[in-house]
Amino acid sequence: MLPTLANPAGLWALLGVPAILGVHFLQQRSRPVVTSTWFLIEPLSPRSVGGRTWERLLPSRQLWLQLLAVLVATWLAIEPRWTFPESAQTVVVVLDTSAGMEAFRPAAVAAAAREFAAAAGLAQRTTWVLMSSDPREPVLYRGTARADAEAALARWRPELGAHDLAPALRLAHGLAGEAGRTLLVTDTKTKVPPGQRAVGVGRPIENVGFAGATIVGRGTVATWRAFVQNHSAVSQRRTWWIETAAGRTVPKTLELPPGALVEIDGEFPGGTDQCTVVLEPDEFAADDRLPLVRPQARALSVAVVGDDAAADFVRKVSGTIDGLSLRDPAVATLLLARRSETELLTETHPGIFWPAPDARQTIPLVAAPITAERQPLVDGLNWQGWIGTGPFEYASHAGDTPLLWQEGMTLAFLHTTSRGALQLRLALDWSRSNAARLPAMALLLRRFLEQRRDEQAGPFTANFDALAPLPFADTPENASRPGTLTFEPAEGGPAQTRPLTAVERRAMHAPGRAGFFTLKRGADIVVRGAVQFADAREGDFREAATFFSDQPGERRLALERLTRPDPLATIWLAALMGLVVGSWWIGWGGRRRA
Repeated sequence: MLPTLANPAGLWALLGVPAILGVHFLQQRSRPVVTSTWFLIEPLSPRSVGGRTWERLLPSRQLWLQLLAVLVATWLAIEPRWTFPESAQTVVVVLDTSAGMEAFRPAAVAAAAREFAAAAGLAQRTTWVLMSSDPREPVLYRGTARADAEAALARWRPELGAHDLAPALRLAHGLAGEAGRTLLVTDTKTKVPPGQRAVGVGRPIENVGFAGATIVGRGTVATWRAFVQNHSAVSQRRTWWIETAAGRTVPKTLELPPGALVEIDGEFPGGTDQCTVVLEPDEFAADDRLPLVRPQARALSVAVVGDDAAADFVRKVSGTIDGLSLRDPAVATLLLARRSETELLTETHPGIFWPAPDARQTIPLVAAPITAERQPLVDGLNWQGWIGTGPFEYASHAGDTPLLWQEGMTLAFLHTTSRGALQLRLALDWSRSNAARLPAMALLLRRFLEQRRDEQAGPFTANFDALAPLPFADTPENASRPGTLTFEPAEGGPAQTRPLTAVERRAMHAPGRAGFFTLKRGADIVVRGAVQFADAREGDFREAATFFSDQPGERRLALERLTRPDPLATIWLAALMGLVVGSWWIGWGGRRRA
């Protein structure tokens, strides 16, 4: 087995070989002496008496001794070491999976390969580990074949937004152990924690890209609005256009001041349900294309019973939610009605219910504040402006889910019937409160209706951020039906269809890069959607840099732990001294004889 060089810089000593050869090629120039030459004149052709400074190389013992001395000195300078037969090490390379690394992918792959090459030969047995900073992603490679570890680099796809690298680095240090080594490959020095070996492969890029989009309008008339951000410190000019299956529109020019966020908008081209808004390409392509689909929500039929103020308010809220349609109570899925507490004992329909007005003539207002539970339906809602007479008629029981409290009683709660129907019960006198003028109440009703709509089994179409959660929860009825994901990249190319893994079926997420996708369970479509670049922070490359943060002495400690020095070093040193003395003695003795 070839030795490991503890000091590769010692190879510079080989420059002594051409230096010695150059010296031996040189010849001392002749010195002219003035004397009488009449008796030396002969009929000969004129000859040069100046001498040559570059002579034919003549082998000599002095030359060979000097060359051998240089080779022995080089051998001592590079400090060769041999690995112990039982030595072992683990080398872990962590690749930053932030989406911005896509701009430096070739440099990142080359940096990881260089780390593998530098660690090769330090031990008899090396375990190579290649992993990304995504905690949900399995290790890309773990084994003893270096070639396979380098081949696994092709499977690395940086698609995450800004995230914490610490969990992945803690796992890497745990895998490497005290005798191993770790390396982080990233693009920004601020991401590197203290004491971590890292290599930076980034550089500043004047990037312009999309930073989000919304769809306005319903049905056949839909307008999109998108934000374009200039992430550079200088003004930028870009052209943009819309692409569909039928072709592309005429390009338009967009002027962006330094760091500006500019809005552009347009309508979906007629006769199509999807399109792609395209920016003029730059060095970071992930945010240059914005796929869009015309939203189509799941269908949910609701019935609003009554003509009181509460019914009118609920009817207006229902009319603003995509996918909801007002139907007859006999065929509607959800019932929104006024019911007394006695009537609710036999009410089996899911929906929203409120009591009849309080019959008392004078009822004092309750000044106690409303306290909201930690529940998605009321999370973040402001109830400080509430005016009412306090909890009324409905009372929650064991098994109910409280939402709002006032004076120790529930003002709103969720109740599940014996048949599994979920009901939102509002225990308040609507006519003696400001519920119709409080935004929090409208949002509470809207969230409840949207949740019930999203629980329906029908397909829907929507726009998603990259890696956003998707509704694909398995139930005992559909767990046996295979799930498939078809993805069409925004930049073009053939669609890719693959089966869903068991991990994906438990927590399904949208693809990590821009494009269009279709999620199916068996032959039934669950959702069709467009994926947009999710994190505008990853499009900002002003702090990207190229660097190398090494730990002084780490390689030396690894060498001392895993290898042994050359046992003949003392003999080589004595030989070097002998060669130098011998070369000097031969040279001095030759000049004395001459």
